[in-house]
Amino acid sequence: MPAIVVAFLLGIHVGANSVTFTFRGAPEHMRAAYVAGPLAECGSGRAVRLRGRAHFVIHFLPGRTALSFAQSRRLKGAGGAVRELAKTCDFESDLAWAIGLDRRRPYNVARHGARVTVTFR
Repeated sequence: MPAIVVAFLLGIHVGANSVTFTFRGAPEHMRAAYVAGPLAECGSGRAVRLRGRAHFVIHFLPGRTALSFAQSRRLKGAGGAVRELAKTCDFESDLAWAIGLDRRRPYNVARHGARVTVTFR
């Protein structure tokens, strides 16, 4: 049976209309969608408040945060559609980030090697 390779998040670049996640190793699976209703942290269930009128969540599986980037749980937007980001899960190889947007927009998720970019139009 092959070993499970976990992708480790090394950094995030926030653009006006995009977010790029850089990993050591590419995540095998990704799940992304808009979320209606309140956001909550996995495990604790603690409410996550996020700027923006629309909330988009992306999961990376199997994924974890690298120790060098572990202190980052919330990032500001860059002055465009992206208002704010918050880590909502980093538990049992499920790494998830919520992205607060000015409004619900069409999106594209693209993987280029160990980078995953979510672009909002």
